[in-house]
Amino acid sequence: MYIPGAHVPLLSSHPVGWAILGVAGYLTYKAGKKAGLKDEEGIEKECLTDRAVKNAMKTVCKAKMKIDRSLAGSKEKYSEMWNEARSEAAQKA
Repeated sequence: MYIPGAHVPLLSSHPVGWAILGVAGYLTYKAGKKAGLKDEEGIEKECLTDRAVKNAMKTVCKAKMKIDRSLAGSKEKYSEMWNEARSEAAQKA
């Protein structure tokens, strides 16, 4: 059975065939380029679980730093009070 659109000489020796082959080649090139970019993006990005764990660790570290600053202030305040109480008790005794 003869199919006029699938005749090979039309694609290779006629200007319309050259345009068809050029467009097909360009579309193949663009598809390969997009696939390559997606692969590169996948390699560069961290896994979702890794990012979640990393963000949780950052949050815990920030909270610990704030607590340490708060406790340092309280420690200074109460150590001064403790020292005053000890010195007053020593003076009365």
